[in-house]
Amino acid sequence: MVKKLINNEAGVIWISGYSAAGKTTVGRHVEHLLRSDGHATLFLDGDQLRSIFGNKWEYTPEARLELALIYFRLCSHLSKQGLIVIISAVAMLDEVREWFKENVENGLEVYLNVPLEERIKRDSNTKNIYNKSTFDNENYTESKNPDLIVNNYDDIDYEEASRIVIKTFLERMDEKHVDYGRTQYWAEYYKKKITVNTPSPFAEFCLSKFSPGNRLLEIGCGNGRDSRYFSENNVNVVALDKSSAAIEQCKNYHKIDNLKFLCCETSEVQNHHNDKYNDIYSRFSLHAMTEAEEIAALEAAYNLLEDDGRLYIECRSINDPLARKGEVISTTERIDGHYRRFVDLVILEKRLKSIGFSILETIESRGLAVFNDEDPVVIRVIAKRI
Repeated sequence: MVKKLINNEAGVIWISGYSAAGKTTVGRHVEHLLRSDGHATLFLDGDQLRSIFGNKWEYTPEARLELALIYFRLCSHLSKQGLIVIISAVAMLDEVREWFKENVENGLEVYLNVPLEERIKRDSNTKNIYNKSTFDNENYTESKNPDLIVNNYDDIDYEEASRIVIKTFLERMDEKHVDYGRTQYWAEYYKKKITVNTPSPFAEFCLSKFSPGNRLLEIGCGNGRDSRYFSENNVNVVALDKSSAAIEQCKNYHKIDNLKFLCCETSEVQNHHNDKYNDIYSRFSLHAMTEAEEIAALEAAYNLLEDDGRLYIECRSINDPLARKGEVISTTERIDGHYRRFVDLVILEKRLKSIGFSILETIESRGLAVFNDEDPVVIRVIAKRI
């Protein structure tokens, strides 16, 4: 029996290898074993997908790359809905591997290693494509560092290969998380000169709700514009951001006695300051987090607040037009220049209540976060720690 996934986590198992390496056979058996043990699974085959999509792509390097990226965007989208997606596809292109490792949560790249002589022997009894004049493997390159290499020949049959794949996938589940290019993007972004020093409309909206001398934690402070505004108005601020470039910039630009900056996750704040806070403020940071990161941040916020302390959130709504632009990662995630996860107000409210918050105010609208020619649909929530 295979060990069941913790918390119904999902992921993508990509089984690659040259033609006749046994990708489809192993992929189907991996799916069968996982499904037999109660997991929600889906098997996809590259050849079948090409046909489903109408055979519109040729076999040029450019077309192969485009189609492979479509395959894996589809896999990511499906896995984010609670499935373990198993896909058997050659797709051995460096650009594809890079995208897979950067953007597919809980992804496992498996390379089935089979000598050419063995592949030709197998192929002669099935597709016989190695003898076709149109056959071309030259545009593919073997992965230099796949997550798993399985020698799928001699003493290892497809059943043993499948068990190896499943064991590796389950063991890596709690370790394999992706960054979606965020670290590099924000490092480059914050290396640029600060262009906005005035407080955000949300900061101005919230300030009147803070009592003088309150202790406030800001989650995702960015360039520190709102942190500075609060501290200059007699609020004691600890501001955090995961981007070391952002925090370095903040420390250089905002040197105020009652303002401190930390480079860390919300759950790590107590390692630096063992304080409780009257207020916690998060503007445009929630939609930069994955769902798992959001849950961890909200739970940490609850624990960091004083009794009756308040949480103030502003984030992009799932109804914002940007939620329909860029590469699809899941039903709520897109990459358009950089990663965003758009927030559903109903789900956010339920999540906050389940953690222990009481919802005091909510609004979802345009006109709340206008900046130059941008007028996004945003959500504002004020919640109280019960």
